[in-house]
Amino acid sequence: CFRCILTGALVMANEAATTSPEASVEDKAHRIFLDFMTKVAQYDELVDAGKKVLLKFHQELEHFRRPKLLIESGAISEIVKSNYSDRMRSYLEAGCTHHDENIQNMNQLHSCQEKLNDHINKAKLLLEELQFLEKDAYSTTLTACLSSLRDTDDCPGDDNLTNNYSEDEQQPGDLLDRAVSCASVMVLVHNMLKWDYMMQEKIVKALCIKTSSSSELEGYCQMWDLRPCIDDNAMQLAWQFVP
Repeated sequence: CFRCILTGALVMANEAATTSPEASVEDKAHRIFLDFMTKVAQYDELVDAGKKVLLKFHQELEHFRRPKLLIESGAISEIVKSNYSDRMRSYLEAGCTHHDENIQNMNQLHSCQEKLNDHINKAKLLLEELQFLEKDAYSTTLTACLSSLRDTDDCPGDDNLTNNYSEDEQQPGDLLDRAVSCASVMVLVHNMLKWDYMMQEKIVKALCIKTSSSSELEGYCQMWDLRPCIDDNAMQLAWQFVP
């Protein structure tokens, strides 16, 4: 699973931490990014769980609204007439429903609404944590970039700086570029998830046992599953930064 992969990547990142300023910046930015993607994976798991609850709400509401028995139908009419017991009569008089079943059905609907509200609260907290990590990465890379610019100004035209690094060793500029790339991807992903959350929040607030039509509920389920605010290509790009 993604969370297991990220946990392993975090361990590797901590073990590979170096002491040079540029590498330290890249290491810190990368660890922040891995923390960020771990929470992205948690958010995705939360969305999947929320989708199941929404589908359950849809199912329970459709069951509650199921049409009455058409006793005028030829086959149904014959069955009713041949089995017109007290139990059948009570069932028909109750509108072709069972009282206990209706109570259980309503309890399920209210339970689904509570779970969806809880989902929104948890998703909001995760987004706040993602925003904190995003700002931390931005601050780290900005400070490093400004420091790098000052160092460049202090040593203009010094071509010997690049000779201090072996062919297999990344140069300071490369390390900073990777850190900046990670921070940029974090901004992109966080914005997508924020719009995704806003869509889910609108859906949950719009749910109503009395007024939500079948077509509306079907549309809500489709949008929740589709997640139109999420760019799959951008998400794949983000996961490519995870070793």
